Amino acid sequence: MSEKPAFTEGLEEVEELGLTDLGSLAHWSVSSHKTGCGVEALRSDDHQQFWQSDGPQPHHLDIHFSKRVSIERVSIYTDYELDESYTPSKIKILAGSGYHDLLEVTEVDLDEPQGWTHLVLDGLRDDGVLKTYILRLLIPANHQHGKDTHLRAVKVYGPRKHMVMDDSIFAFTTPQMFSEQVIR
Repeated sequence: MSEKPAFTEGLEEVEELGLTDLGSLAHWSVSSHKTGCGVEALRSDDHQQFWQSDGPQPHHLDIHFSKRVSIERVSIYTDYELDESYTPSKIKILAGSGYHDLLEVTEVDLDEPQGWTHLVLDGLRDDGVLKTYILRLLIPANHQHGKDTHLRAVKVYGPRKHMVMDDSIFAFTTPQMFSEQVIR
């Protein structure tokens, strides 16, 4: 019996927390990329593909939502064993309502990371989420003073929204019943 890859195992762990992947709600762009190693590779669920920057540091990845969203965590998959000097050693997350007002909300130093790194944004507000239109992942430095960056996956998660109805009237618990509980 084969062991589950760390990539899949990490996704399942986050799924068990009841969080929603918000990535499909956003427009993704990068500061630069090598041919075949752009946003599509980063957004695929194949950890063998990756975004590779192609230009001067710092590199960045912008995640732009059309409406304000609540973000609980940003999860980043890296593989130091495969990528070595292409692996980020520091990542900063900036957020704002537009590119003109981006502010740093957290920073993490990575020491030869292998697998998922979860940047939980629960200390920013009382409700444990970051409400924003734009996220920027800024990569100012790589291991071994590398110039270009590899990120194998980035996921943005928010809390799952639950419709709550007064249970004294109806106590629907299945998604199908929730979807059929109102009259149009």
